[in-house]
Amino acid sequence: MIWAKGLACLAAALALHLVAAPASAATPAELTQKHLYAGAVAEGEKALAAVLAKTPDDAEAIAGLGLIRLAKATERFSQALYRYGFRPPEDPMMTVPLLTMPVPPNPNPEVIRYEDARAILQALVDDLDAVDRTLQPLGDRPVKLPMAMGRVKLDLAGKGRGQATLYDVYSAVLLGGQGDPANAGKLVITFDTGDVLWLRAYTHVLRAGAEFLLARDWHRSFDAAAHLLFPKPDSPLAAALTLPVEGLFTGAEDGRIADAIAWIHLLNWPVAEADRLPRAREHLLAAAKLSREMWASIRAETDDDREWLPNAKQASLIPGMTITDDRIESWLALMVESEAILNGDKLLPHWRFDQGFNLRRLLESPQPFDLVLLLTGTDMVPYLEDGPVSDRSFWEQATEAFEGEFISFAVWIN
Repeated sequence: MIWAKGLACLAAALALHLVAAPASAATPAELTQKHLYAGAVAEGEKALAAVLAKTPDDAEAIAGLGLIRLAKATERFSQALYRYGFRPPEDPMMTVPLLTMPVPPNPNPEVIRYEDARAILQALVDDLDAVDRTLQPLGDRPVKLPMAMGRVKLDLAGKGRGQATLYDVYSAVLLGGQGDPANAGKLVITFDTGDVLWLRAYTHVLRAGAEFLLARDWHRSFDAAAHLLFPKPDSPLAAALTLPVEGLFTGAEDGRIADAIAWIHLLNWPVAEADRLPRAREHLLAAAKLSREMWASIRAETDDDREWLPNAKQASLIPGMTITDDRIESWLALMVESEAILNGDKLLPHWRFDQGFNLRRLLESPQPFDLVLLLTGTDMVPYLEDGPVSDRSFWEQATEAFEGEFISFAVWIN
């Protein structure tokens, strides 16, 4: 009977194990969805980092952690703007995607200094670096991660004061605020390998702009125009203005015109940090390379699964944004031409000169960046060269495929 007792003990032990056994572990995709839908970015980052610590090559976990860190970057940038009472600019000249973030109103903003504005940009660069580094190990391996944009919660003000969704940010930044709230719950995308490459390219585009600004000293421009974006800038002009606080955002028409003139006049920025000068160009080159890899990946797809960026045979989730083979070929041709220009192998034309100018030398020059003098030709002379010049007709033909909507497509597909 000893064997019977042994069998009974084994059965009891097995039963106890089954009772105590945890439910099957969530997949990385489920962990990503769970934490993004709950607005728990910090917890999600820890959970997916723990998965990758055990299985560093898990493609789903890499993609999920990249999305989590993108949400973290978005929250930190918006919360920094909220801290200083940011309001989107009314002047179309100052309206760029990052300045259309749906930052909630702050009833008690802090004073913002020029150094604070630079710190916001540096934090954004650091956070986007983290997103890119996280996603880089994925390479071109297949991955799929469904995400309902209207369910991804973001705290845009901090401490739970600015709850919004990823759809809200998408509508404000990429659709100019024209997104239909009724579509928020319906827009479910399947984040795949092509989208990973798209996101990595976009981090380089944004970092290129930030590094260009951080390489230069634009303190005087801040003093002249910061009051158009923030209610309490530390600048002599803001201190002297007699308009009421709410008037700083709308202002008299004459005041807005004066500020626009001052902004243009003060686009003369000396070098602040010379080691940053090559970085904008390097980021743009990286973006062009990733864009070519992105389209190679997307064109190889044979499914049609809720595509953020489709190929010519897939359906687009973005209204009015139809992708054709002609448009893809035109975009790829533009990337090749852009790489040649950024490397200095081709020159850009200037309306006043027969010679072209070398954009690489201009971007990396330690001379002050004066937009007006560059456009009028005075400061362009040192960068003029003999050599092949990018033909205006090439750009006209390459953008014809987009039927007058090239800028919209460029913002979408970077």
